[in-house]
Amino acid sequence: MTRELDLILFGATGFTGRLVAEYLQRAAVDAPMRWAVAGRSHDKLAALGLDVPIVVADALDAAAVGALARRTKVVCTTAGPFARYGSALVAACADAGTHYCDLTGEVPWMRRMIDLHHDRARTTGARIVHTCGFDSIPSDLGTWATQQEFIRRFGGPASKVTALYGEQSGSVSGGTVASAIETAREASGDRAVRALLANPYALDPDPRAPRPPAPDEHAIGWEPRLKLFTAPFVMAQVNTRVVRRAHALAGFPWGAGFRYREAMSAPPTLRGVALAAGATIGGAAIAVATLVPAVLEQLARRAPRPGEGPSAEVRQRGHWKLRLLADGPNGHTLSYVVSDRADPGYGSTATMLGESALCLAFDPLSSAGGVQTPSVAMAQPLLDRLRRAGLVFEPA
Repeated sequence: MTRELDLILFGATGFTGRLVAEYLQRAAVDAPMRWAVAGRSHDKLAALGLDVPIVVADALDAAAVGALARRTKVVCTTAGPFARYGSALVAACADAGTHYCDLTGEVPWMRRMIDLHHDRARTTGARIVHTCGFDSIPSDLGTWATQQEFIRRFGGPASKVTALYGEQSGSVSGGTVASAIETAREASGDRAVRALLANPYALDPDPRAPRPPAPDEHAIGWEPRLKLFTAPFVMAQVNTRVVRRAHALAGFPWGAGFRYREAMSAPPTLRGVALAAGATIGGAAIAVATLVPAVLEQLARRAPRPGEGPSAEVRQRGHWKLRLLADGPNGHTLSYVVSDRADPGYGSTATMLGESALCLAFDPLSSAGGVQTPSVAMAQPLLDRLRRAGLVFEPA
Protein backbone atom coordinates (compact mmCIF):
# COMPACT_ATOMS: atom_id res chain seq x y z
CA MET A 1 0.00 0.00 0.00
CA THR A 2 1.49 3.33 -1.07
CA ARG A 3 0.02 6.23 0.89
CA GLU A 4 1.11 9.70 1.94
CA LEU A 5 0.84 8.76 5.64
CA ASP A 6 1.30 5.60 7.68
CA LEU A 7 -1.28 6.47 10.31
CA ILE A 8 -3.89 9.09 11.18
CA LEU A 9 -5.19 9.39 14.75
CA PHE A 10 -8.78 10.65 14.61
CA GLY A 11 -10.31 12.23 17.72
CA ALA A 12 -6.89 13.17 19.08
CA THR A 13 -8.21 15.99 21.29
CA GLY A 14 -10.49 13.78 23.39
CA PHE A 15 -9.32 12.42 26.74
CA THR A 16 -8.27 9.00 25.48
CA GLY A 17 -7.23 10.47 22.14
CA ARG A 18 -4.65 12.66 23.85
CA LEU A 19 -3.21 9.66 25.68
CA VAL A 20 -2.93 7.70 22.43
CA ALA A 21 -1.31 10.71 20.73
CA GLU A 22 1.29 10.86 23.50
CA TYR A 23 1.91 7.13 23.12
CA LEU A 24 2.38 7.39 19.35
CA GLN A 25 4.68 10.39 19.80
CA ARG A 26 6.94 8.30 22.07
CA ALA A 27 6.80 5.37 19.65
CA ALA A 28 7.84 7.61 16.74
CA VAL A 29 11.09 8.49 18.53
CA ASP A 30 12.28 4.88 18.29
CA ALA A 31 10.66 4.04 14.96
CA PRO A 32 10.08 7.13 12.79
CA MET A 33 6.79 7.16 10.97
CA ARG A 34 4.59 9.47 8.94
CA TRP A 35 1.56 10.19 11.08
CA ALA A 36 -1.00 12.92 11.63
CA VAL A 37 -3.74 13.94 14.04
CA ALA A 38 -7.28 14.61 12.92
CA GLY A 39 -10.52 16.08 14.23
CA ARG A 40 -13.01 18.91 13.80
CA SER A 41 -11.01 21.78 15.33
CA HIS A 42 -7.66 22.89 13.93
CA ASP A 43 -7.03 25.06 17.00
CA LYS A 44 -7.60 22.20 19.46
CA LEU A 45 -5.39 19.89 17.42
CA ALA A 46 -2.66 22.53 17.23
CA ALA A 47 -2.88 22.97 21.02
CA LEU A 48 -1.67 19.39 21.44
CA GLY A 49 1.78 20.72 20.56
CA LEU A 50 2.75 17.82 18.32
CA ASP A 51 5.09 18.32 15.38
CA VAL A 52 2.90 16.35 12.99
CA PRO A 53 0.45 17.28 10.23
CA ILE A 54 -3.09 18.30 11.19
CA VAL A 55 -6.08 17.00 9.24
CA VAL A 56 -9.38 18.81 9.79
CA ALA A 57 -12.43 16.63 9.18
CA ASP A 58 -15.88 16.29 10.69
CA ALA A 59 -16.79 12.68 11.50
CA LEU A 60 -20.24 13.23 9.99
CA ASP A 61 -18.87 14.58 6.67
CA ALA A 62 -18.61 11.54 4.39
CA ALA A 63 -16.57 13.40 1.77
CA ALA A 64 -14.08 14.69 4.33
CA VAL A 65 -13.49 11.33 6.03
CA GLY A 66 -13.33 9.65 2.61
CA ALA A 67 -10.49 11.99 1.61
CA LEU A 68 -8.82 11.35 4.98
CA ALA A 69 -9.00 7.56 4.58
CA ARG A 70 -7.42 7.68 1.13
CA ARG A 71 -4.34 9.51 2.50
CA THR A 72 -3.20 6.88 4.99
CA LYS A 73 -2.52 3.19 5.55
CA VAL A 74 -4.30 3.15 8.92
CA VAL A 75 -6.95 5.19 10.69
CA CYS A 76 -6.99 4.87 14.49
CA THR A 77 -9.98 6.54 16.13
CA THR A 78 -11.14 7.34 19.64
CA ALA A 79 -14.07 9.54 18.56
CA GLY A 80 -17.17 8.11 20.19
CA PRO A 81 -19.93 7.35 20.83
CA PHE A 82 -19.21 5.40 17.69
CA ALA A 83 -22.86 4.81 16.81
CA ARG A 84 -23.11 8.59 16.51
CA TYR A 85 -19.70 9.53 15.09
CA GLY A 86 -18.05 6.40 13.68
CA SER A 87 -20.11 5.05 10.80
CA ALA A 88 -18.87 7.29 7.98
CA LEU A 89 -15.25 6.65 8.93
CA VAL A 90 -15.68 2.86 8.88
CA ALA A 91 -17.42 3.08 5.50
CA ALA A 92 -14.62 5.27 4.12
CA CYS A 93 -11.88 2.91 5.29
CA ALA A 94 -13.66 -0.18 3.99
CA ASP A 95 -14.11 1.49 0.61
CA ALA A 96 -10.53 2.82 0.40
CA GLY A 97 -8.79 -0.37 1.54
CA THR A 98 -7.51 1.47 4.61
CA HIS A 99 -6.95 -0.44 7.84
CA TYR A 100 -8.92 0.81 10.83
CA CYS A 101 -8.92 0.33 14.61
CA ASP A 102 -10.99 1.75 17.46
CA LEU A 103 -11.85 1.08 21.10
CA THR A 104 -15.62 0.78 20.88
CA GLY A 105 -17.67 -1.57 23.02
CA GLU A 106 -20.97 -0.76 21.29
CA VAL A 107 -22.32 -4.16 20.20
CA PRO A 108 -25.34 -2.97 18.15
CA TRP A 109 -23.16 -0.55 16.18
CA MET A 110 -20.51 -3.22 15.56
CA ARG A 111 -23.25 -5.52 14.25
CA ARG A 112 -24.31 -2.83 11.79
CA MET A 113 -20.73 -2.29 10.63
CA ILE A 114 -20.33 -6.03 10.04
CA ASP A 115 -23.53 -6.21 8.02
CA LEU A 116 -22.76 -3.11 6.00
CA HIS A 117 -19.02 -3.31 5.40
CA HIS A 118 -17.52 -6.76 6.02
CA ASP A 119 -17.87 -7.94 2.42
CA ARG A 120 -16.59 -4.66 0.97
CA ALA A 121 -13.59 -4.67 3.33
CA ARG A 122 -12.75 -8.22 2.32
CA THR A 123 -12.72 -7.09 -1.31
CA THR A 124 -10.52 -4.04 -0.71
CA GLY A 125 -8.28 -5.74 1.88
CA ALA A 126 -9.15 -3.28 4.66
CA ARG A 127 -8.83 -4.76 8.13
CA ILE A 128 -11.58 -3.13 10.21
CA VAL A 129 -10.74 -3.94 13.83
CA HIS A 130 -13.04 -2.84 16.63
CA THR A 131 -12.47 -3.30 20.40
CA CYS A 132 -8.72 -2.61 20.48
CA GLY A 133 -8.66 -1.43 24.09
CA PHE A 134 -9.54 -2.96 27.46
CA ASP A 135 -12.69 -3.89 25.54
CA SER A 136 -11.68 -6.52 24.33
CA ILE A 137 -7.98 -7.28 23.73
CA PRO A 138 -7.36 -9.02 27.08
CA SER A 139 -10.30 -11.38 26.50
CA ASP A 140 -9.85 -11.89 22.75
CA LEU A 141 -6.06 -12.04 22.42
CA GLY A 142 -5.79 -13.64 25.86
CA THR A 143 -8.04 -16.52 24.84
CA TRP A 144 -6.11 -16.96 21.59
CA ALA A 145 -2.77 -16.97 23.47
CA THR A 146 -4.14 -19.44 26.03
CA GLN A 147 -5.21 -21.79 23.26
CA GLN A 148 -1.82 -21.56 21.54
CA GLU A 149 -0.11 -22.56 24.81
CA PHE A 150 -2.66 -25.34 25.40
CA ILE A 151 -2.06 -26.73 21.91
CA ARG A 152 1.72 -26.52 22.38
CA ARG A 153 1.54 -28.47 25.63
CA PHE A 154 -1.17 -31.02 24.91
CA GLY A 155 -1.35 -31.32 21.12
CA GLY A 156 -4.87 -29.96 20.71
CA PRO A 157 -7.11 -27.07 21.80
CA ALA A 158 -9.07 -26.62 24.99
CA SER A 159 -12.80 -27.16 24.66
CA LYS A 160 -13.62 -24.54 27.30
CA VAL A 161 -12.02 -21.30 28.51
CA THR A 162 -13.21 -19.42 31.57
CA ALA A 163 -12.02 -15.81 31.92
CA LEU A 164 -12.07 -14.22 35.36
CA TYR A 165 -11.35 -10.50 35.75
CA GLY A 166 -9.98 -10.05 39.24
CA GLU A 167 -7.89 -7.45 41.02
CA GLN A 168 -8.07 -4.09 39.30
CA SER A 169 -8.01 -0.40 40.00
CA GLY A 170 -9.07 2.23 37.52
CA SER A 171 -11.62 4.82 36.52
CA VAL A 172 -13.90 5.68 33.61
CA SER A 173 -13.97 8.75 31.38
CA GLY A 174 -16.87 10.72 30.02
CA GLY A 175 -16.33 9.17 26.59
CA THR A 176 -16.67 5.63 27.93
CA VAL A 177 -19.84 6.54 29.80
CA ALA A 178 -21.25 8.31 26.73
CA SER A 179 -20.79 5.17 24.64
CA ALA A 180 -22.51 3.02 27.27
CA ILE A 181 -25.42 5.47 27.49
CA GLU A 182 -25.73 5.56 23.69
CA THR A 183 -26.13 1.76 23.63
CA ALA A 184 -28.64 1.92 26.49
CA ARG A 185 -30.67 4.55 24.62
CA GLU A 186 -30.82 2.30 21.57
CA ALA A 187 -31.93 -0.64 23.67
CA SER A 188 -34.56 1.29 25.59
CA GLY A 189 -36.37 2.25 22.39
CA ASP A 190 -35.85 -0.79 20.18
CA ARG A 191 -36.88 -4.36 20.96
CA ALA A 192 -34.64 -5.69 18.19
CA VAL A 193 -31.59 -4.07 19.83
CA ARG A 194 -32.52 -5.61 23.17
CA ALA A 195 -32.79 -9.02 21.50
CA LEU A 196 -29.41 -8.53 19.84
CA LEU A 197 -27.76 -7.61 23.16
CA ALA A 198 -29.24 -10.76 24.72
CA ASN A 199 -27.84 -12.99 21.95
CA PRO A 200 -24.51 -14.53 23.08
CA TYR A 201 -23.51 -14.87 19.41
CA ALA A 202 -24.59 -11.35 18.42
CA LEU A 203 -21.34 -10.63 16.53
CA ASP A 204 -20.93 -13.99 14.81
CA PRO A 205 -20.96 -13.98 11.00
CA ASP A 206 -24.43 -15.54 11.31
CA PRO A 207 -25.85 -14.66 14.73
CA ARG A 208 -28.82 -16.98 14.16
CA ALA A 209 -26.81 -20.12 13.39
CA PRO A 210 -27.28 -23.03 15.85
CA ARG A 211 -24.53 -22.90 18.47
CA PRO A 212 -23.97 -24.30 21.99
CA PRO A 213 -25.86 -22.53 24.79
CA ALA A 214 -23.77 -19.71 26.25
CA PRO A 215 -25.77 -17.85 28.89
CA ASP A 216 -24.35 -14.70 30.44
CA GLU A 217 -23.52 -14.71 34.15
CA HIS A 218 -26.39 -13.47 36.33
CA ALA A 219 -25.57 -14.80 39.80
CA ILE A 220 -22.83 -15.28 42.36
CA GLY A 221 -20.77 -18.44 41.80
CA TRP A 222 -17.69 -20.24 43.09
CA GLU A 223 -14.52 -21.23 41.22
CA PRO A 224 -13.13 -24.24 43.12
CA ARG A 225 -9.71 -24.36 41.42
CA LEU A 226 -8.85 -20.80 42.35
CA LYS A 227 -11.03 -20.70 45.47
CA LEU A 228 -12.62 -17.44 44.38
CA PHE A 229 -16.20 -16.15 44.23
CA THR A 230 -17.49 -15.16 40.80
CA ALA A 231 -20.09 -12.60 39.75
CA PRO A 232 -21.34 -10.94 36.55
CA PHE A 233 -18.68 -8.76 34.89
CA VAL A 234 -19.87 -5.48 33.43
CA MET A 235 -17.91 -5.85 30.18
CA ALA A 236 -18.68 -9.51 29.54
CA GLN A 237 -21.60 -8.75 27.22
CA VAL A 238 -19.06 -7.18 24.88
CA ASN A 239 -16.01 -9.38 25.42
CA THR A 240 -17.79 -12.72 25.12
CA ARG A 241 -19.33 -11.74 21.78
CA VAL A 242 -15.94 -10.64 20.45
CA VAL A 243 -14.25 -13.90 21.47
CA ARG A 244 -17.01 -15.95 19.84
CA ARG A 245 -16.81 -13.90 16.64
CA ALA A 246 -13.06 -14.47 16.55
CA HIS A 247 -13.52 -18.23 16.83
CA ALA A 248 -16.16 -18.24 14.09
CA LEU A 249 -14.09 -16.05 11.74
CA ALA A 250 -11.10 -18.35 12.24
CA GLY A 251 -13.17 -21.33 11.08
CA PHE A 252 -13.88 -22.89 14.53
CA PRO A 253 -10.33 -24.21 15.09
CA TRP A 254 -11.16 -25.12 18.70
CA GLY A 255 -14.19 -27.19 17.74
CA ALA A 256 -17.85 -26.39 17.07
CA GLY A 257 -18.64 -27.03 20.74
CA PHE A 258 -16.03 -24.63 22.14
CA ARG A 259 -17.39 -22.63 25.09
CA TYR A 260 -16.19 -19.31 26.46
CA ARG A 261 -17.41 -17.92 29.78
CA GLU A 262 -16.47 -14.62 31.44
CA ALA A 263 -17.05 -13.24 34.92
CA MET A 264 -15.40 -11.15 37.61
CA SER A 265 -13.75 -12.80 40.60
CA ALA A 266 -13.66 -11.84 44.27
CA PRO A 267 -11.60 -13.17 47.19
CA PRO A 268 -12.96 -15.93 49.47
CA THR A 269 -13.71 -13.55 52.33
CA LEU A 270 -16.69 -11.66 53.69
CA ARG A 271 -15.47 -8.66 51.70
CA GLY A 272 -15.37 -10.88 48.61
CA VAL A 273 -18.96 -11.98 49.19
CA ALA A 274 -19.99 -8.35 49.52
CA LEU A 275 -18.17 -7.41 46.30
CA ALA A 276 -19.76 -10.27 44.38
CA ALA A 277 -23.23 -9.52 45.75
CA GLY A 278 -22.85 -5.82 45.01
CA ALA A 279 -21.78 -6.49 41.42
CA THR A 280 -24.68 -8.88 40.89
CA ILE A 281 -27.39 -6.69 42.42
CA GLY A 282 -25.97 -3.42 41.10
CA GLY A 283 -25.61 -4.73 37.56
CA ALA A 284 -29.17 -6.02 37.53
CA ALA A 285 -30.51 -2.74 38.90
CA ILE A 286 -28.66 -0.66 36.31
CA ALA A 287 -29.82 -2.94 33.51
CA VAL A 288 -33.44 -2.43 34.53
CA ALA A 289 -33.04 1.29 35.22
CA THR A 290 -31.52 2.06 31.83
CA LEU A 291 -34.65 0.74 30.12
CA VAL A 292 -36.60 3.64 31.67
CA PRO A 293 -35.91 6.76 29.56
CA ALA A 294 -36.31 9.20 32.45
CA VAL A 295 -33.84 7.28 34.62
CA LEU A 296 -31.41 6.96 31.72
CA GLU A 297 -31.44 10.73 31.16
CA GLN A 298 -30.80 11.30 34.87
CA LEU A 299 -27.75 9.01 34.65
CA ALA A 300 -26.56 10.85 31.55
CA ARG A 301 -26.76 14.22 33.32
CA ARG A 302 -24.82 12.97 36.34
CA ALA A 303 -22.13 11.15 34.35
CA PRO A 304 -18.68 12.59 33.53
CA ARG A 305 -18.73 14.61 30.30
CA PRO A 306 -16.89 13.48 27.15
CA GLY A 307 -13.33 14.81 27.33
CA GLU A 308 -13.15 14.23 31.10
CA GLY A 309 -11.24 11.44 32.78
CA PRO A 310 -9.09 10.45 35.76
CA SER A 311 -5.99 12.40 36.75
CA ALA A 312 -2.47 11.21 35.95
CA GLU A 313 -2.04 10.34 39.64
CA VAL A 314 -5.14 8.13 39.62
CA ARG A 315 -4.09 6.50 36.34
CA GLN A 316 -0.64 5.71 37.72
CA ARG A 317 -2.19 3.77 40.60
CA GLY A 318 -4.17 1.61 38.20
CA HIS A 319 -3.68 -2.10 37.57
CA TRP A 320 -5.64 -5.14 36.45
CA LYS A 321 -5.40 -8.92 36.20
CA LEU A 322 -7.26 -11.47 34.08
CA ARG A 323 -7.06 -15.20 34.82
CA LEU A 324 -7.94 -17.65 32.06
CA LEU A 325 -8.70 -21.28 32.91
CA ALA A 326 -8.60 -23.70 29.98
CA ASP A 327 -10.09 -27.21 30.09
CA GLY A 328 -9.58 -29.85 27.42
CA PRO A 329 -9.90 -33.54 26.67
CA ASN A 330 -8.34 -36.17 28.94
CA GLY A 331 -8.54 -33.87 31.94
CA HIS A 332 -5.88 -31.46 30.67
CA THR A 333 -6.03 -28.01 32.27
CA LEU A 334 -4.05 -24.80 31.95
CA SER A 335 -4.05 -21.49 33.83
CA TYR A 336 -2.99 -18.34 31.99
CA VAL A 337 -2.65 -14.72 33.12
CA VAL A 338 -3.01 -11.42 31.29
CA SER A 339 -2.22 -8.31 33.33
CA ASP A 340 -0.75 -4.83 33.39
CA ARG A 341 0.46 -2.33 35.97
CA ALA A 342 -1.58 0.50 34.49
CA ASP A 343 -5.07 1.93 34.61
CA PRO A 344 -7.15 -0.47 32.48
CA GLY A 345 -9.26 2.12 30.68
CA TYR A 346 -6.47 4.61 29.98
CA GLY A 347 -2.86 3.52 30.51
CA SER A 348 -3.47 0.02 29.19
CA THR A 349 -6.02 1.09 26.61
CA ALA A 350 -3.69 3.74 25.16
CA THR A 351 -0.98 1.10 24.86
CA MET A 352 -3.28 -1.50 23.32
CA LEU A 353 -4.89 0.86 20.82
CA GLY A 354 -1.58 2.49 19.93
CA GLU A 355 0.15 -0.84 19.37
CA SER A 356 -2.81 -2.10 17.34
CA ALA A 357 -2.50 0.90 15.03
CA LEU A 358 1.26 0.39 14.69
CA CYS A 359 0.79 -3.33 14.07
CA LEU A 360 -1.71 -2.66 11.27
CA ALA A 361 0.58 -0.04 9.76
CA PHE A 362 3.93 -1.83 9.87
CA ASP A 363 3.74 -5.56 10.59
CA PRO A 364 3.51 -8.22 7.87
CA LEU A 365 0.06 -9.65 8.61
CA SER A 366 -1.41 -12.67 6.87
CA SER A 367 -5.07 -12.06 7.77
CA ALA A 368 -7.71 -11.20 5.20
CA GLY A 369 -9.63 -7.96 5.01
CA GLY A 370 -12.99 -7.63 6.68
CA VAL A 371 -14.47 -6.63 10.02
CA GLN A 372 -12.15 -8.62 12.25
CA THR A 373 -11.27 -8.92 15.92
CA PRO A 374 -7.79 -8.10 17.25
CA SER A 375 -6.76 -11.77 17.51
CA VAL A 376 -7.98 -12.62 14.00
CA ALA A 377 -6.46 -9.55 12.35
CA MET A 378 -3.13 -9.39 14.20
CA ALA A 379 -2.60 -12.49 16.38
CA GLN A 380 1.08 -13.15 17.19
CA PRO A 381 2.48 -9.81 15.92
CA LEU A 382 0.17 -7.90 18.26
CA LEU A 383 0.90 -10.28 21.13
CA ASP A 384 4.64 -9.70 20.63
CA ARG A 385 4.14 -5.93 20.56
CA LEU A 386 2.07 -5.87 23.73
CA ARG A 387 4.60 -7.99 25.59
CA ARG A 388 7.38 -5.63 24.55
CA ALA A 389 5.20 -2.74 25.75
CA GLY A 390 5.02 -4.27 29.22
CA LEU A 391 1.76 -6.23 29.30
CA VAL A 392 1.93 -9.74 30.73
CA PHE A 393 0.64 -12.70 28.72
CA GLU A 394 1.95 -15.91 30.30
CA PRO A 395 1.00 -19.27 31.83
CA ALA A 396 0.25 -18.94 35.54
